[in-house]
Amino acid sequence: MTTAKLTDGFVAGFDSRGAEVIVWDETLKRLAVRFSPKGGRYYIIQYRPKGEGARTRSARRITIGEHDGALWNVTKARAQARKLLALVDLGEDPFATRQAEAKARREAELAAKAAAEAEARAAEARKSETFNALLDLYVARKLSVRKSGGEAERLLRSGPAAKWGALHISEIQRKEIRTLLEEIATRAPAVASATYGELGPFFAWCVDRDLIHDTPLAGVRRPARPAARARVLLDDELRLIWTAADRRGFPFGHIFKLLILTGQRRGEVAGMTWDELDLDAGIWRIPAGRAKNGQAHEIDLPAEAVAILEEVQALGLESEQVFPKRAGEGAATGFSAAKRALDAEIEAIRREEAEAAGEKAPDKPLPEWRTHDLRRTAATGMAGLGVAPHVVERVLNHITNTKAGLVGVYQRHEYRDQRKAAIHAWGDQVAAARGRGPAESNVIRLRA
Repeated sequence: MTTAKLTDGFVAGFDSRGAEVIVWDETLKRLAVRFSPKGGRYYIIQYRPKGEGARTRSARRITIGEHDGALWNVTKARAQARKLLALVDLGEDPFATRQAEAKARREAELAAKAAAEAEARAAEARKSETFNALLDLYVARKLSVRKSGGEAERLLRSGPAAKWGALHISEIQRKEIRTLLEEIATRAPAVASATYGELGPFFAWCVDRDLIHDTPLAGVRRPARPAARARVLLDDELRLIWTAADRRGFPFGHIFKLLILTGQRRGEVAGMTWDELDLDAGIWRIPAGRAKNGQAHEIDLPAEAVAILEEVQALGLESEQVFPKRAGEGAATGFSAAKRALDAEIEAIRREEAEAAGEKAPDKPLPEWRTHDLRRTAATGMAGLGVAPHVVERVLNHITNTKAGLVGVYQRHEYRDQRKAAIHAWGDQVAAARGRGPAESNVIRLRA
């Protein structure tokens, strides 16, 4: 065993010649410097734990620091060694203590890592279980195969998703639902009721997937549905709408005029494609996939409607859509903005006409009307011309699921001649409302 009186000079200048050498301090027993083959100089203490069975216990060796001549030198090494050896003399085991502390640190590190990983997994799971993430999945798996899936998706995205998109599904409770429905109802009661109707299947789907235990809709009352509308436009109102549509031009001016003439749904008119049209025969064929009720439908077009479509065709837009979007693929969108612009144009026309007649400008706007009122007006107008109710329903493709009895017989019958006569007679009525004679057409007169 090599011993020496350790000094900073000795430790710094000792050459172990590439071997591991331990030199014990002559001043403080059980303190040594270990010189490693790579040139390292490490202060160590060595002791045998006291207490019962001490003689049979193996010696402990602890590294207490590395010599650098400044922070760790012989003086500091002796001071630290005395503290540790004093604990040994009192029956403690610094080596065992260090092992226990190291083990505790490792366990704490492993626990922290596991907690961080669990938190990361929970965060990832949370991302996949937000309202927006689940709505995307619901749309792909459920709404995509539903006939009215597009409208259901629009309702869920425009209200609930805009409000709760980033929330975890479990955070959406009755309070949040009531607040949202009340906000929607203040501006559109019908939309609030429809939104409630779509939230039910969505939350039930979440329950089925064990994402939530119960639907938060339980205990939430459905917003009251507004009273059914009965607005039928007067002839002069139709004239004003038509004149305003003429001024607005393509695409919505043409769309609104076709809505008046055909009585079809706005989505069906706006989504019209050229391959659905036979302008020579004056027929528009709506495939089942585009009809709201899933029933393929043929509409005989009044001459005025054919003229409108030929005017659009002359624009040479090179699109399969008759009314394409301004940018991108698909049909024109933006009915709300188009309706506001049309209303503004109507009021401008009313002021101009009052001024031309030397009258005071109207102090109230035209009574409120909605796009769907054009469909009701066409139905009412045809009925007023003597068209039987079941023929009007066939013209509008408004067919119920009733198959029994006389109603079922009526609904299965095509009534092509009567339908053609009805739509052409309605076209003539619209022309008369505008102050023009009937457009040229091969009208089949209505039979009494």
